[in-house]
Amino acid sequence: MNRIIMLATLVFTLFLAGAVQAQGNAECEKLEKMFNTSVETKNGVCKVEIHRQSIKPTNMGKKLSPEMMELAFHFSFEHKDGQTAVIGELALLQEEVNPVLDELREGALEVTALHNHMMFEEPRIMYVHFQGLGNLEQQTKAIKAAIDKTSK
Repeated sequence: MNRIIMLATLVFTLFLAGAVQAQGNAECEKLEKMFNTSVETKNGVCKVEIHRQSIKPTNMGKKLSPEMMELAFHFSFEHKDGQTAVIGELALLQEEVNPVLDELREGALEVTALHNHMMFEEPRIMYVHFQGLGNLEQQTKAIKAAIDKTSK
């Protein structure tokens, strides 16, 4: 009898883990469509990264790639207790900062940091960090509206 209970518990646990993983994958697939980019999935976290290829930066007097300068929009989503947590970082041109902050705040996302990573880069790049807990669709709408305020 104990073996049957243990086996039933194991099967239920595996089924539940699979259902949670499938939910994470479904959210990641939604995000791929919403942002029109591939989404990395790891441990139930959906990671989005959109590189800013239109910016041609220099630093230390040398032309460097956008990848080297981490010119990207990064954000990750995780479904927890019926809500979605999002944490992100956006690489912005200096003149994009205020319009992007307005969109993030209007979408109920908290701005947690604004800073630079380098010195003497051209053009001047600022990095905005944000977070939120709530509805996936509302969050993605706010992030997309913020990105739309940039030169992409």
